[in-house]
Amino acid sequence: MSLPELPCYPCPYNASCCAYGTTLSEDEAAAIEINHGPGLVYQTRWGEWRTRVRKKRCVLYRDGGCTVHNKPYYPTVCQGFPWVDGDAEGPYEYELTICGAFESRPELISLQRARSR
Repeated sequence: MSLPELPCYPCPYNASCCAYGTTLSEDEAAAIEINHGPGLVYQTRWGEWRTRVRKKRCVLYRDGGCTVHNKPYYPTVCQGFPWVDGDAEGPYEYELTICGAFESRPELISLQRARSR
């Protein structure tokens, strides 16, 4: 099934998905810290690496876009969103309207739910 390409960078929806931060692989977390400085990522008590959220945005979001969007360590979770869940390696099945494109085009929700079955 061919999926429509969605506008991601720059995002016309004020980067609504960036309000939550994201999970990271250990390598992604290390690369972010090396290239952007300490304190932008943290490890949860369960051992999961995540980006920090400040002022209701992922700390990697600045000046209207993601500062690592074009870097080799752009988080896998972000690369696939909202079609693919980078953690589960399957269709993204959570709250789809986190993506502004899904909120403005409800037909995309039906398309994604059909993929998840």
